[in-house]
Amino acid sequence: MTVRRKLKDTIANNEELSFVFGQTSTEKIVQTASITKEQLINCNAIVCTFTFIPDGKPVRHYYDTEDLQQWAFCDIKHNGIRSPLWIRPHPSQPEKYELVAGLRRLKAAAILGLETVPVKIFDWDDRTAFHAAISENTNRRDFSALEELDNTLRLLEIQLGYNTEEVVSFLYRMNNATKNTTNQNVLVSKEAELVQEIFNSFSRISWQSFVATRLPLLKKPVEVLDAIRHGKIHYTKAILIASIKDENIRQSFLEEAIRHSLSLSEIKQRVKAFNDSTKALSESISLKQRLTKTVQIANKNKILWSDSNKIRQLEELISQLEAIVMS
Repeated sequence: MTVRRKLKDTIANNEELSFVFGQTSTEKIVQTASITKEQLINCNAIVCTFTFIPDGKPVRHYYDTEDLQQWAFCDIKHNGIRSPLWIRPHPSQPEKYELVAGLRRLKAAAILGLETVPVKIFDWDDRTAFHAAISENTNRRDFSALEELDNTLRLLEIQLGYNTEEVVSFLYRMNNATKNTTNQNVLVSKEAELVQEIFNSFSRISWQSFVATRLPLLKKPVEVLDAIRHGKIHYTKAILIASIKDENIRQSFLEEAIRHSLSLSEIKQRVKAFNDSTKALSESISLKQRLTKTVQIANKNKILWSDSNKIRQLEELISQLEAIVMS
């Protein structure tokens, strides 16, 4: 089991967050968290709208249902929620609070039917709330590739002042410039310098690797990405399903995998069967086309039918073919 550092230490020592959001913001979060009093509030007063995140989605896409239930009944039920959730007054819903950090704990509370949860209430603006949400998840576990993609794009949107499409376009322009396929002035722009600094400070991979290994995920089937982002299925399972070529089969199987909570091994077996069947059908069609084309060419080849050696070979091949077809 991964041992988590105290969140205060995680934030204070997190240089990349200091770079992206500013040292003043980091110090303010640490200071505010240390002096804010913990209190109990009704679960129904907490709303998970994530208005402070650019696309309105939590920084984590998926929480395993079985893992959550086990944690809730084996730990939370006996020991309670030991780390308070972080919330702020909701910006548009009076008498409600918006969850900033602690979604897993809130889900566990719902599983157990708890009426109240421990919280700390902060008067944070959107930028600081997003900072706090990222900080809370920094030392939990590694992000999936799609979570890393989405969260990195969010950071770039904030820092560059671009929307998602503009960020993606700019990264591809930078990448093309390194290959001399576009104007290289983009590589010496202030925006490119900022991108480089963000990746040096925040990401575990370079921006070039991000373009090569993360951005292509945006080309995966939309329904698969949506299922991951809405927490319906784990990333590793969904990416396997995305490899199914037939759109109707893929959509149907995705729904089945979600509905029946199919295991990773079950999904691997089924996906392999689907793809093998598709490949066999494709090869079968190709073989038919080859046979038809070969016969057409043979009929037009006058020299072929005047060569006694080749005619003898054809007779042997036709006999074998007849045996296969008639059996």
